[in-house]
Amino acid sequence: MNISSEIERVLPGVIEIRRHVHMYPELSGEERETTAYLCDVLDKNGISYTVLPDNCGVVASVGHGNYAVGVRAELDALPITEDTGLEYASRNIGVMHACGHDIHFAAALGLLLLLKPHENELDHAIKVFFQPAEETVGGADDMIRHGCMQNPEVREVFGFHIAPTDKVGTVAYLPGAMNAAVTDFELTVRGRSCHGAHPEQGIDAIVAAAGVVSALQAVPARRFAPTTPTIVTVGTINGGTAGNVVAGEVKMTGTLRALDMDVMAELKRIVLETCENTAQGFGATVEIDYTTEYPVLYNDSSLTESTIQKIGKLIGKENIHKMDAPSLGADDFAFFCSHARCCYFNIGCRGANQGDDQVLHTPCLAPDEDSLRIALQILCAIV
Repeated sequence: MNISSEIERVLPGVIEIRRHVHMYPELSGEERETTAYLCDVLDKNGISYTVLPDNCGVVASVGHGNYAVGVRAELDALPITEDTGLEYASRNIGVMHACGHDIHFAAALGLLLLLKPHENELDHAIKVFFQPAEETVGGADDMIRHGCMQNPEVREVFGFHIAPTDKVGTVAYLPGAMNAAVTDFELTVRGRSCHGAHPEQGIDAIVAAAGVVSALQAVPARRFAPTTPTIVTVGTINGGTAGNVVAGEVKMTGTLRALDMDVMAELKRIVLETCENTAQGFGATVEIDYTTEYPVLYNDSSLTESTIQKIGKLIGKENIHKMDAPSLGADDFAFFCSHARCCYFNIGCRGANQGDDQVLHTPCLAPDEDSLRIALQILCAIV
């Protein structure tokens, strides 16, 4: 198989796929039309697939063998109104592929289209996990629980993310911990409401909540060594009913980040302890609920190094750089890392004429489509 000529064969169709998906983005948990479109393309090209129950994604495969190599691609978009001016801009107002999942989707589907005519040349199966809800509840975990890693067993999983701050034709990687573990929380501070003219008759939940927020800022700074990265962020706070009423309840939401699962466990314990002790000092009580949780995204070192060597032969070693430090951002690709050897990396998508406005999760994101050719080259070489 001549990979270069095969890429040129499928690339126009891959670009068309990307533009279609970009025009009709869907939010997490609502990816029904995207899934239907995917299945239609798979059916027309005779590619085997399974639709997982409970809207938990699609597993498509080519090749045969007693083991498989996996590739992850996401389906969902973000609640953002697009401002790119592209001819194929989102037609679903208020929803946009502002995280590059349309690029990931098209490249992974293009890989299947490229390999399908050559599947008898493969000595193993290649599975693509078309995953919903990456932006919210972590759809990767649901896919794994529904058996995507079995029949045949998936030994290695690859994933990539576009990087609009890096130019097209470059790749960034990091062996070991690349992205943080994350635990989101919902926190309720309960006091006792009363008239604002008689505060001594109540317990002010707003004052207690203010104390809790301030105390939490000291947790990363004073309860962990400076060499142990941790983050505690309170993102929302809501309470009170009127300006002359002492609030009886305040609700907050936030997120915890760490680069080690033992550190995350200790962080959760200390956060709970800090909240309870601080609220108690004001006569209030707290209730904390840890909700969405992702593990550390951990790249297998040997697999990552061998993968980067292959990529270097394709795009040149000078176009590959090792990241200086892990990101405290999270990606639910991390769930795959708990079940198989994994390699996750970033592919540059910034065009030569694009400026500083190219940032993920913003209305102006417009990845250069030349990154699709690079992604296809890389995926073909490593699977």
